[in-house]
Amino acid sequence: MQIDNQHTIQQSFLLPSAMISNNEDEVNMELIPITSDRIEEIAESSSASQKSRKRVRRKLKESPPCKILRHDALPKEIMFKEILAEMHRGQMWLEFVACIRGTPEENYQILPSYLHMMVCKNPGTYTSIKRDTHNRFAYMFFAHAASVAGWSYCRPVIAVDAMFLKSKYRGVLFVDVSKDANNQIFPLCFGVAESENNEEYIWFFEEMRKSIQVRRELVFLSDRNQSIANGIRKKFPETHHGIYLYHFEKNLKQRHAKATVINLFQSAARSYKCEDFNQLMSQLKSIDKETYNYIMEEPPERWARSWFPRRRYDMLTTNMVESMNSILLKEREMSILRMLDFIQEKLGEWFYERRKKANETFHRVSIWTEEEMTKKMDLACKIFVFNLDSMLFRINSEGIEFIVDLKRTYDCLEFQLDELPCPHAIVVINKRYLQKSDYCSNWYSKETWLKIYEGHVNTVGDQKSWDIPQNVQSEITKPPDVEILQGRRQKKRHILVTESVPFKSTKCSRCKQIGHNRTTCLSSPAAHHIQRNTLKNTSTFNNPRSEFRLSLLYDIFEM
Repeated sequence: MQIDNQHTIQQSFLLPSAMISNNEDEVNMELIPITSDRIEEIAESSSASQKSRKRVRRKLKESPPCKILRHDALPKEIMFKEILAEMHRGQMWLEFVACIRGTPEENYQILPSYLHMMVCKNPGTYTSIKRDTHNRFAYMFFAHAASVAGWSYCRPVIAVDAMFLKSKYRGVLFVDVSKDANNQIFPLCFGVAESENNEEYIWFFEEMRKSIQVRRELVFLSDRNQSIANGIRKKFPETHHGIYLYHFEKNLKQRHAKATVINLFQSAARSYKCEDFNQLMSQLKSIDKETYNYIMEEPPERWARSWFPRRRYDMLTTNMVESMNSILLKEREMSILRMLDFIQEKLGEWFYERRKKANETFHRVSIWTEEEMTKKMDLACKIFVFNLDSMLFRINSEGIEFIVDLKRTYDCLEFQLDELPCPHAIVVINKRYLQKSDYCSNWYSKETWLKIYEGHVNTVGDQKSWDIPQNVQSEITKPPDVEILQGRRQKKRHILVTESVPFKSTKCSRCKQIGHNRTTCLSSPAAHHIQRNTLKNTSTFNNPRSEFRLSLLYDIFEM
């Protein structure tokens, strides 16, 4: 996008909004201009203190004219860094952000038009919005056409979770994700509601059933939230609902279970054979019978891989939904339309980059699948093979014997459950000089990977370019009826002791030893104290104020 020379005279702040075009080789950037006159207007009419407004106006005059065309141009072409840092300290920042998509109240009024444009820009997209009797916002659901089409080629496993929104009217964001051929998260559909309860989850799963294809052997995975279980049981009765091991492990830590007990539980839950599961659980019972009784209150068919009635592949933990949670960490503080903008931009970016990556690979399977089989080849070096037939082999691995049939039936049951060759099968395949990719499921092939990301996700564009029918414009949507809390909103949740991150020890950059840093290193001569102070004063990154502004600018341009 080109900008005329006359705009370089007037300072302008360009907010990038990534928009993936239909051309796979192009990535267009839609820029929303915020001029210096607009910033000065906000400073004049702001409810912030007079001292803060004067600082903004002064820094506005001192800043040189500059422009940014791409968000990845940082930090070389930084513009208005001091102005934005000053605005971020107070009320003016909220008023500045409101210039992009309006105030939170205006967002809910524009929401029907926004969903209408989402369908127009992406034909086949399913959207739904529900209001109460007073036209107040209740629920919202949307599933992009590209995600719905790509879901047909993903493994039939869906992870469900919800994350709290930190905006003015709060609420929760429902997220459904799966995994693609490269074992990366594949967002399927999203929903917004006031809280997590039976009524809202039932409505969410009802809309989900209307939008996606219900497939055979479908599995849902979630935490132990009873509302999710009730919604799945009512709207997807033909599916199987499993739970993550992470929540079980966290509950065991809260009950102060021994480390040996937790390790035995993890090994039993991840085992492929029922015999191994029973043996490990017997050891656990002999160590701590009370914890064993607590674990068995939940049927093993919901959490143990060997007893699971359907394939859940390698999806045992909360990695999928936790990854989406971390991606949307900052956007959950934004208004609802700004958050939807980011979701569409991120989806469009993923579809383009992963489609390009799949086209560039030379393997017959995805990159992750090839790497997994390479790791298993290292284990296969310690395995001995004995021929029984042209297709039947006897394997001896650390004193344990397995029978491998190249018709894809293995005694270890790893292929039957994961549909990937196990180390025992890889030894046999290499002995016969066969292709390992021929023994992988179609879920992991390059063709499947390409079909998943065939579609495109387009953003709704600037509001001035929208063409909205009269019946959609006349729809009244008021903000939800919730209590607005006073003061600064909580942005980070309180982390329990059982899920805290282990302490990372310091590593010296000189001697590469653990336990100390470069300054206190005794293995090599340290720099003179005057030289050390000189280096510290001349370093830009040691200035806390510069470091704060630089991180702030990155946060702004990642919105």
